[in-house]
Amino acid sequence: MPQHNGFIYAATVKKQFLYSALMSAMTLKDHWPEANITLFTHEEWVDSQVEDTFDTIITNDVPHHHRAKLWALDKTPYDLTVYLDADTEILSSDISTIFDQMTNADILMTKIRKYAGAFVDFPGGKLVDHCGMFMYRNTPHVMKFMSQWWKLYQKQVDGSWQWDTSLYPEDLRPWDQWAFWWLMNKTDYKLNREYFKDDARWNFVNTYHKDETDKDIIVYHHTLG
Repeated sequence: MPQHNGFIYAATVKKQFLYSALMSAMTLKDHWPEANITLFTHEEWVDSQVEDTFDTIITNDVPHHHRAKLWALDKTPYDLTVYLDADTEILSSDISTIFDQMTNADILMTKIRKYAGAFVDFPGGKLVDHCGMFMYRNTPHVMKFMSQWWKLYQKQVDGSWQWDTSLYPEDLRPWDQWAFWWLMNKTDYKLNREYFKDDARWNFVNTYHKDETDKDIIVYHHTLG
């Protein structure tokens, strides 16, 4: 049973994602040595450096999939979980206050900036939520959502899920934010979602304008292809 709060990373398919997750986790430990960190990865990639960096390493049944992060979300060992993309960097000791930011919501997120988004607006709506960093509760409803996110995304990318492309263009197909949007807006799985205050501090993407926040950046988000 989950008993505490922590961070999770997923690194699969390409070893560059593992190296990136290692660097991110090291910056997290630099600024908050007591942080609990779990890594989902492939067993053959686990070495002494990985073992020294992560408190928990999960390799059992981790899929060789470019969005294995979605598979991992409902397998968190924590009560409150912060998911971090592998290409993030922690820049401030204020990261130690992240769990204090949680509201009564199911999930706490940051917003996409339209000028920095590859695909945002479409006739049937728009992508609002950045899915590269967020905090969520370990409750049955939230875990069910996370499980459905993974299942729907698989149907999305293998083409078995078809939709009205006059409202939702085919260009949405690669993006995991699209399955998230659908679950949040078109199903009963939707979560009670809120946003971090001064959210750019908590997920400052490298294409954001400098004036998005006047405070120190806590999580800087690089772009790893």
